[in-house]
Amino acid sequence: MEKLIATSTVFYYITKKLQEELVGGYINSVQTIDDKVWKIKIHKKETKNLIVTEDICFLSSYKFPVDEIGGFEKYLKKKLDNQKIHEINQNENNRLIYFKLDKFYLIFEFFSKSNIILTDLDFKIITSKQKEEWKDRIIAKNHIYKFPQSTHILNYKEDINKEINGLPKVELIKYFSKKFNIAPVELNKLQKITVDSILKIYNISTPVLEIIENNYVVVKNNKHKMFFEDIEKIYLEKYTQKFTKKEDTKIKKIEKILNDQKEYKQELLDKIKETKQQGDLIYQYFSTIEQINNSINKALEKEVPTKEILEKINLALTNQNIELKIKKIDRKSKSYILFVK
Repeated sequence: MEKLIATSTVFYYITKKLQEELVGGYINSVQTIDDKVWKIKIHKKETKNLIVTEDICFLSSYKFPVDEIGGFEKYLKKKLDNQKIHEINQNENNRLIYFKLDKFYLIFEFFSKSNIILTDLDFKIITSKQKEEWKDRIIAKNHIYKFPQSTHILNYKEDINKEINGLPKVELIKYFSKKFNIAPVELNKLQKITVDSILKIYNISTPVLEIIENNYVVVKNNKHKMFFEDIEKIYLEKYTQKFTKKEDTKIKKIEKILNDQKEYKQELLDKIKETKQQGDLIYQYFSTIEQINNSINKALEKEVPTKEILEKINLALTNQNIELKIKKIDRKSKSYILFVK
């Protein structure tokens, strides 16, 4: 799946939805679906799953399987356990959402490389998923967290109409995207770009999130869909495929282990059979082996050359049609290797 880019307006509506659903709830688990996707369980009358990706966050009823948790996640889990959610805000028109908890602010940034930051209630950074630095902002331990510079048109008091009077559409798009961080894709949907038409973007009565052809996430009126429906579907499809593949790999690995065990078991059975046969032969030729032992010991005492001993004993065994043969004699340890022909 290609990277999805959620507009600032999308986060405006996501924030409102999360405020309705999660404020007053308690965080009771922090987990990772993979190294880029998080699942935060929040209990408020019932437990809800907040899925946080690099691009967007959404509530899901699906129980995404989780991966092994790492050091950063373990630390957050310990800090956030049973923390109550008091506020959820967007901050101006930035692509970020932050939670005010009992003791902390938990901040999710969905721009640049994306980041997860934990601060105290004075916005002093305690930890972050990754360190980052811009000319006016530093994301690192013990630094004060600063929100990106941005202004929301809903909070703007001046008369904008004077500033935009007579500007062509291209210039209007540049003006509003630069000054108020409104995505061009949102502005291009408008028949006429005016302050009033832009304000309507933030006043949709039944908003839902949808994916358009160029993979931007947009907000649209639709009474027949749940707010996060399309987003959940696309991620559900992605992760279902991912974990189906993972399970297939796991099954193949188990099958290989079982096959290896079967082969090893057969090898053991063959060795047991071979050992038994050898044992039977030793028993059968017990007196012959005793004679061989005596012959070799006497020859060694007389310092007969090893080669001569081997030739004489093996010739005698052959003449007697005995299916034994001496392969090697170790004079130092006074031992020899005997095998069945």
